[in-house]
Amino acid sequence: MIFIGIDIGTQSIKAIAVTEKGDKVAFASEELKDVYSPRDGWKEQNPLEWEKGLIDVLKKTIKDISYKGYSLSEIVAISVDGTSGTIIAIDEYNRPLLNAIMYNDSRSIREAEFINQLATDFEKKLGYVFNSSFALPKILWVKNNLPEIYSRTKKFVHQADYIVGLLTGIYDITDHSNALKTGFDLLEYTWPEFIFKSLQIDKDKLPQVVSPGTKIGTISKKISEETGIPPNVIVVAGMTDGCAGQIASGTVKEGEWNSILGTTLVLKGITDRLLIDPLGRIYSHLHPEGLWMPGGASNTGGECIEEIFLGVDYNKWNKEGEKFLPSNLIIYPLVRKGERFPFINPDAKGFIMGNYENKYELYVGYLEGVGLTEKLCYEVVQQLGAIVGDKIFVTGGAVKSKLWLKIRASILNKNLVIPEISESAMGSAITAASKTFYNNVFEAASNMVKLKETVGPENTLIKAYEDKYEKFILLMKQNGYI
Repeated sequence: MIFIGIDIGTQSIKAIAVTEKGDKVAFASEELKDVYSPRDGWKEQNPLEWEKGLIDVLKKTIKDISYKGYSLSEIVAISVDGTSGTIIAIDEYNRPLLNAIMYNDSRSIREAEFINQLATDFEKKLGYVFNSSFALPKILWVKNNLPEIYSRTKKFVHQADYIVGLLTGIYDITDHSNALKTGFDLLEYTWPEFIFKSLQIDKDKLPQVVSPGTKIGTISKKISEETGIPPNVIVVAGMTDGCAGQIASGTVKEGEWNSILGTTLVLKGITDRLLIDPLGRIYSHLHPEGLWMPGGASNTGGECIEEIFLGVDYNKWNKEGEKFLPSNLIIYPLVRKGERFPFINPDAKGFIMGNYENKYELYVGYLEGVGLTEKLCYEVVQQLGAIVGDKIFVTGGAVKSKLWLKIRASILNKNLVIPEISESAMGSAITAASKTFYNNVFEAASNMVKLKETVGPENTLIKAYEDKYEKFILLMKQNGYI
């Protein structure tokens, strides 16, 4: 059996086809035109570009499946993930009335502030605060500023919903991970009354909400003819790109956590109850099987390496850096102003304590600094009531560095598990299989996620890093950060 996952990003559309055992059959990618900024802070993209990219990437995928000797009749289901908070207004013919307002568009700051004044009880219950990255303030902005467009809008749909619509002809269904930023009540599993009574947004302009993995429809005749996908292939509800990436990592059961370390550090985990953080450092998605998916994003991460050690030969520096484990430095590796997790402080700045012998030791100090911050992040979620198991699934560009993996494993004193395929598209493929071939996402992930490598802590470093972490915490307190 073959399952296809589609990931709609900002810069590209990716598709992966895998078997029910997670073996990769095909992979294709198609670049998208750059996001357009008609005004300062505005971020838009033409949904018609997505349609062209979708057709092209599916044609490549189908061609590759056939080339590998598989029958197209083996394709069972498709699922789609997209950027969280991106919203599109469509008319009665399912045509976009505007460019998509992207997740990182900030035009609706005032609308977000207005919603926050009206929805304080709702926000306390769900554990998050609306901001301009959310879809609901964007919808309110359209209503306030483009009333003619608002009146002509049949539905406000998310990026993944629009792609599902292109595939099936059904545009009015979304999943509960995408619906979070449109204000869907994940506890009551309904659209809350304040959206209709206080914001005066029409209920019939919002989509029906289902759980990820729920069957929506089958491939339309048009798409089948254009791409070669058989018309009986099922399309199921997907997730946000972040949630799909978490599923792809293998993080699906309670107590499991995923550290995504790229430019920034992001933690995503699974809990049996909704974690409410009074300080607003984390918020939670609803798991496809009724658990919760809390997460938080730091402003620290690989950016410090990119900024300070620009253009270095990382293989050479990792080899030289081995000689300085552990370093004589304690570093909070923030290279911009402001932090949001493991603490919130808009004026936070990085710091360096100690002397270093040369540039290689400084490099190691920064690698350690990210690891120390990561440990503090995990302590925060544990203080909020989360269970953190003995293994952490790790993804992101930082997994390419064996030195960094060794440092992080020793600081955390946990096994770091690297999945073979960590693309969000893989998470969508798992979602596609979760209720069409398997009984749930637990079964699908356990059978489809292949583990590439496990890196454990080094006994000779554990005690040294425990001592360093105590000093790191003391410095963070002295700076007023925690």
